[in-house]
Amino acid sequence: MSVQLPKQTGIKNRLLDALVRKDYDHLMPHLEQVELSLGQVIYSAETEIEYVYFPEDSVVSLLSSLEDGGTSEVGLVGREGMVGLTIFLAGAITPEQAMVQLSGTAMRMKAVTLRNQLQHGSPLQLLLLHYTRAFIALISQSVVCSQHHGLDQRLARWLLMMHDYADSDELRLTQEMIAAMIGSRRAGISVAASALARTNLVRTSRGQITILNREGLERATCECYGIIKGEFDRLYASQIAA
Repeated sequence: MSVQLPKQTGIKNRLLDALVRKDYDHLMPHLEQVELSLGQVIYSAETEIEYVYFPEDSVVSLLSSLEDGGTSEVGLVGREGMVGLTIFLAGAITPEQAMVQLSGTAMRMKAVTLRNQLQHGSPLQLLLLHYTRAFIALISQSVVCSQHHGLDQRLARWLLMMHDYADSDELRLTQEMIAAMIGSRRAGISVAASALARTNLVRTSRGQITILNREGLERATCECYGIIKGEFDRLYASQIAA
């Protein structure tokens, strides 16, 4: 029977933390901690991926763009995952733009290194397989949410997800940024944010939204937030049980 060595302590990314110690030690020489700044574009659409990123306290949005310049968020990646799943799926060109939504740190690895690790059956491969399944569930549920739920509920869901990643109740977000993520007009976001503020769930100011009542915000959102969160909670609960 194989012995599961203790996991490393102090690892902020949950994918990396799910590796046993010897497997993490094997990857460690290939990982580099980098600072990601708010609004930084780490991938442009239709470009070759040079690095994959394992966010720690940063958050990255994956954006799909239209010819008229409009954008919509198709995925959100924080400490639970990896930016650059195209490499895991045997691709090299990213179809989306990847932009930092919350500044912070991430561990990055050269894409060619990850490819080599996967070719040799790295334990990270199975973790990425499970993570990809959860990430696809996130995308699918987000599509359902955008088609069936009101803007107030969608905004509450998005703020809750950002709050999960942030180490503060204060989120540095402009209404323009949120509109680009949710795929709505700025005027609509302004109305929805004002509705949440009137019920003392959030406080809005220039370039910042403060979460005042987390439980109330959870009641104000749709079921999609719980479904998405539950998918990732099950993913990492199964890794701990293993």
